[in-house]
Amino acid sequence: MDTTGKRIPLIIDADPGVDDTLALKMAFESELLDVKLLCSVAGNVNLDLTTANSLYLTKKYGGDIPVARGGASPLARDKMDASAVHGAGGVGNYKIPRHGYTLDFTDGVQAIWETLCGSDQKCTLVTFGPMTNVARLFALHPDAVGRIERIFAMIAAVDGTGNITPYAEFNAYCDPDSLDAVVRSGVEIVFAPMHLGREARLSTEALLRRSAGTEFGEMLSQIFSGYRDSAAGEGYVAMYDANAVAAVLHPSLYDFVRCTPEVNTTDFPGQTFLRADDEGHCFYLEIKDTDALTEAMLDDMFR
Repeated sequence: MDTTGKRIPLIIDADPGVDDTLALKMAFESELLDVKLLCSVAGNVNLDLTTANSLYLTKKYGGDIPVARGGASPLARDKMDASAVHGAGGVGNYKIPRHGYTLDFTDGVQAIWETLCGSDQKCTLVTFGPMTNVARLFALHPDAVGRIERIFAMIAAVDGTGNITPYAEFNAYCDPDSLDAVVRSGVEIVFAPMHLGREARLSTEALLRRSAGTEFGEMLSQIFSGYRDSAAGEGYVAMYDANAVAAVLHPSLYDFVRCTPEVNTTDFPGQTFLRADDEGHCFYLEIKDTDALTEAMLDDMFR
């Protein structure tokens, strides 16, 4: 967390997504963050849907934060999605209502670059989906690496296990080539690996109780009626993406384990190992106090 009193300049790259929606609400509500841009990426559902969801959620709950349309497909792979989990539209059974919101940028990579160049401080990136946009940014603008403070990324697994295949976490599997390129760039990445989402779970009952009587609560009730993720257990939401935001807001609730990441792009694409290494240039997170963290997530979401 910034201790100088300044808000933390933040760029979010997202593929909403049910748990993405909750993580975005946390970021938008925080007085500690200066969210400068939200860029969509294909992941949980296709790019048209993640862009539509990003635009509505950001303008509705984030105000005048600019929104950009990012990458529609991985660097070198076929597209895939997780609509079976998140619903056909990405947000359960919720239907985005008619609105007059419009995109600020149609070229997401250029939007990220311009945002980085226009900031008087290095920006922190938070990524909820595949690393497609970040890899393309670094390929087109290598100097972008030096303009980024660090990346907090919900991606990968510590030990080579997975949730989309036995060996690969979903975001890493969608675009392993991009993840590998970002790792090799030398930028500092703080990984919020797959297992954290299942530890930092929130009950749907608690979420609906805290949001009762609000438009956001009505949206959540529809979202949860079409959400099909059994990873956290019946009646719970695995807060995968929220850990990437919470680690920016509440670093004292996590251990930051220095590591060297390894990404498999060949025989088991998307398989990752985050090997503890005192000389590594990255970190992965472990939760210190799950109860305190889940309460902090709820407080961040419903200020």
